Amino acid sequence: MDLQCPATAVLVDDAGIPPSWLARLPIAGRFGCRGHEALVALVNATADLYRGETFVVAAPSPDIEEALRSQGVAAVVPLVIEVDSEGWRR
Repeated sequence: MDLQCPATAVLVDDAGIPPSWLARLPIAGRFGCRGHEALVALVNATADLYRGETFVVAAPSPDIEEALRSQGVAAVVPLVIEVDSEGWRR
């Protein structure tokens, strides 16, 4: 069991308009990424640095969807996930 607070990652399409609800969240960092493997690596590394905080990653939708599938998450963008040592979850 992971006793640390999970980080919250908001994954958004880099070609789309950010969702209006994003403005209501306290954002600790914003990042861009390309490629699903790079996205998984970025989210996992950033989650270690942003425990208990929220960060945003903008990437192409197909890259996000492939990264989500690789982590066992069935969803479409935009979405909010929690990330800790036990993995990604909605």
